[in-house]
Amino acid sequence: MVEQRKSSLEKKFSFGNIMVEGSIGVFLAVFIFSMILAFTTDGFLTSRNMFSTSRAFSMWIIVGFAQMMALTIGHLNLSVGAIGGLAAVTVGWLFQDFNAPIWITVLTALGVGAACGAFNGILITLTGIHAFIITLGTSSVFLGLNYGLTKAEPFSTVPDAFDLIGRGRIFDVIPFLFPVMIIVAVALWFMYRHTVIGRRILAVGGNEDAAVLSGIDSKKIKILVHTLSGLIAGLAGVLFVGRLGAAHPTIGQNWLLISFAIPVIGGTTLEGGTTSIPGVVFGGILMTLLQTGLVLLEVNIFLEQFFMGILLLIAVSVDRIRAVYSAKRYT
Repeated sequence: MVEQRKSSLEKKFSFGNIMVEGSIGVFLAVFIFSMILAFTTDGFLTSRNMFSTSRAFSMWIIVGFAQMMALTIGHLNLSVGAIGGLAAVTVGWLFQDFNAPIWITVLTALGVGAACGAFNGILITLTGIHAFIITLGTSSVFLGLNYGLTKAEPFSTVPDAFDLIGRGRIFDVIPFLFPVMIIVAVALWFMYRHTVIGRRILAVGGNEDAAVLSGIDSKKIKILVHTLSGLIAGLAGVLFVGRLGAAHPTIGQNWLLISFAIPVIGGTTLEGGTTSIPGVVFGGILMTLLQTGLVLLEVNIFLEQFFMGILLLIAVSVDRIRAVYSAKRYT
């Protein structure tokens, strides 16, 4: 009986919740906005702008995936940027002070990200305190370690081979970062769509009490989710170093709003239990097109945060409307 209930619950929060209706809307928004920029600006379709835009959204989508992991269980991870920043300065520190090989450096930085995420998850499950409070506190802890390690000075010694990760391109248009983003997206899609772990994550996010009654260990799931969130944030930090050619201590400090906006716009609900990998991808593209459009249309750069905030408020409002509609449809 318990096994039947567990199977039923996991199916309820699996494929049907990964491909939500909102993904189509985001795709259409990306298409329409791209057409507007193509016809109203001179530089949008140039190879230089296409490379710059695709490199930017590849980075932001990975940041969005880090936040998406926490949102799928109804949690918030305010430390995404601080974890990414700590992983980034770990890369710079190992390169500059120890001349470490690239593969050791990258694995260590990813391990730092995963460890920070696991620390968040363990604190949340042990204390029972809301993830918002825990990650708000650990964000300050990780940021303090960041500045303590760097003394607010960037590590500028980065090998040329590593620098190529962020600046190299395929056919003069596609950045090397784009395939990395695709690999992460496919891996997450496969996890949610084809693995028991993915279905259990969505089950815990959809209804934790029901998940526990069906035999799912929600505490282990929460720790796993935050570990993966930290791992992906760490990967984003590593890639930002490759893109900038240096490990700046400020990496990650402007991630918070964008990290929430991208998955929410893409169909990930704040209540948990629902996500859309394609939606997050198109949400990241839409956010980047907004930034690019403001530049090409010569809008005051200081108004960028204003428009980003408006877009996030719209996304949250749509999320609320979708939640109310779903509740009425299934009652």
